[in-house]
Amino acid sequence: MKPVSGGKSARTSPTARTHGGPVLPRQRSNAVLQKPPPPATSRGRATRERLKAALVSLLQQRAFHEIRLEDIADVAQVRVSLIYHYFRSKTDITYEVLADMLDSFQSDISARQMDDPLEAIHYANRRMVELYASNPGAMRCMLEAHEDLASFSQIWRDLTLSWNRRIARSIARQFPDAFLSSAEYLSLAYALAGMVDNFLYEYYVLANPALREAHPTEDDVARFLTTVWSRALYLRNPRPEFMKPNDGLERIGPALRHDVS
Repeated sequence: MKPVSGGKSARTSPTARTHGGPVLPRQRSNAVLQKPPPPATSRGRATRERLKAALVSLLQQRAFHEIRLEDIADVAQVRVSLIYHYFRSKTDITYEVLADMLDSFQSDISARQMDDPLEAIHYANRRMVELYASNPGAMRCMLEAHEDLASFSQIWRDLTLSWNRRIARSIARQFPDAFLSSAEYLSLAYALAGMVDNFLYEYYVLANPALREAHPTEDDVARFLTTVWSRALYLRNPRPEFMKPNDGLERIGPALRHDVS
């Protein structure tokens, strides 16, 4: 994937030159160099949220670099110039949309305190499935490797590090003598969580038809991932309520007993 960022309202051109002086950037007349303050009125706040919702809608249809500020304004039914009352640029509004989305996800996961580690894993898998299913365009922004999207991917890396540290702590509590260092626990967490990320990216962002045929519903996807996670971490199948009905994984490899704890 190789998108090229659009919406260069806050960027500058390197070709302008002052009278006999050094080369200076040329700014667009409508550039906004500082982030506008939050709107003071309920109408302003509603307009700001409408602009963000418009971008979310567009991201489900197009890649980031294909979206123009004019497109956002058209969907939100406002003038393009009004966008600069609330955001510096297309990158600015996109960054906020992604940050809001991941903050909501992390807050929900953090608020769920579960004594059963497998139940916590399954809940997290379900929420991750919902995140990808409802925001495939936004997830593409964060996971695409391109310099113009570096600020977006950093949001995802920060969340991933925080989430994997939490997983590593949980594994360490369950298996305190497994590894000698916290780095080894963290590496296992990255491997397990990376399996989920890669599968969901292939399923929801790339719309792999084979995966969709195998697991047609969000619940099917979450149960499949929980079963694979359980087999990888605990060397056994999860309890039947976490598995898909007639799950073929039960017939792969040695006969793994169910987790009945």
